[in-house]
Amino acid sequence: MRWVIFCWSKSTLPPGQLRPDDVIVCADSGLEYARRCGVTPSIVLGDFDSYSGELPTHAEIIRLPAEKDDTDAMFAARLGLDRGVREFLIAGGIGGRLDHTLGAVQTLNFLISHGAEASMSDGQQSIEVLKAPFSKEYTRGTASYLSLLALTPEVRGVTLEGFKYPLRNAVLTYDFPLAVSNEICSQRARISAEAGRVAVIRTSD
Repeated sequence: MRWVIFCWSKSTLPPGQLRPDDVIVCADSGLEYARRCGVTPSIVLGDFDSYSGELPTHAEIIRLPAEKDDTDAMFAARLGLDRGVREFLIAGGIGGRLDHTLGAVQTLNFLISHGAEASMSDGQQSIEVLKAPFSKEYTRGTASYLSLLALTPEVRGVTLEGFKYPLRNAVLTYDFPLAVSNEICSQRARISAEAGRVAVIRTSD
């Protein structure tokens, strides 16, 4: 079971990114995004400061106070963990207010810290957080550019194979953008790291 948290977005998520057994959770104005994507939510939650339309009658509705520590997306993430979910996709959350986007990335990092798998996509860009040690393969596809950003002081043993700018046993730090705007130059490429946590960002432009 995967928990898909819809947040606000101006894009449209391709249907192929969703699975038949996904649990759809809309965080506040993410309900508008889900409706635009033709998706029916199972849960709608938020303080509804950015959504004022009608709420679906078929969904579980969770009203949150306006003054709280969690963002609506973070509350949805915690709720999923509490219900035993270990795989998450944040749908949207990219391209609007910068503080909201960075907050969503921190939510991914929180989920990874609690033993879950987590990624974010708006259909044009995607972000996933990976905790080392890992080795992961990527295909060229339609996402032309790939960037790695350290989410810990150091990410050690970073190797990039099949990229325009390869790395071998490198160290990424979170105060220098060494691995930004790389390109996959073969049909298959591989990223691996030995220690630390990294955000992998893919974009088509």
